[in-house]
Amino acid sequence: MSILTVVLAVVALLSGVLKSGFAIGAGIFLTPLLALVMGPKEAVVLVAPMMLFTDITAIYQYWRKWHLHDILALAPPCIVGAVFGALLLNWFTPNTARRAIGIIGLLYVTTELFRMFIRRKSVSPNLIWSTSIGLVGGVASALANSGGVFISTYLAGRLTKQHFVGTLVLVFVGLNITKVTMFTGLGLLNRQLWITDLSLIPLMFVGGLAGKWLNSHIHETHFKRWVFLLIAGACIRLLFF
Repeated sequence: MSILTVVLAVVALLSGVLKSGFAIGAGIFLTPLLALVMGPKEAVVLVAPMMLFTDITAIYQYWRKWHLHDILALAPPCIVGAVFGALLLNWFTPNTARRAIGIIGLLYVTTELFRMFIRRKSVSPNLIWSTSIGLVGGVASALANSGGVFISTYLAGRLTKQHFVGTLVLVFVGLNITKVTMFTGLGLLNRQLWITDLSLIPLMFVGGLAGKWLNSHIHETHFKRWVFLLIAGACIRLLFF
């Protein structure tokens, strides 16, 4: 069994765990790991359908536990940003894509740690804030599957844990459908990558069941700290080695 096969299996399992458990961190955690064993563009594109598949599972798990007003505020600018980000990724060289993944990943860790240890107040929602966050989140999602780091700031501190996950997941469905459509149309998501993604669906489903259990039984802060360390290590590897 090759290293690539093992990493793909682990990534598929964790995609379900992180998406159903905490909604954010899945894409930006998994993309740098894959980029260590395959081309950075291929890593971004391969993870996109995984995120879409796990979104579908998470919607069932968190059915009707979402805020429609927040979804309507975030989804349109997210989709516009995802289209622009997909075009940028198609234009990027492999080295540029690798650096973009590394930089966005480290930005994610820094932002989340800042939120956990320093900033305590939630940001009041408004049209300018939702549009800005949505556009940036859409671009970041297409470039490194990391839109959650930005989009979640719009919801942070205002929703319960389950409503936070449910709302984000529904926003991500539209975002990931856009990404998958764009990547396929641009020829980035080819037949072989589709076959790989489809073969990993059972592991994603198992990971989703585990993630739902974690959401109810594991303290989110403790779990995220270990995730942050792994993301930071992978991103530093992409940037400097």
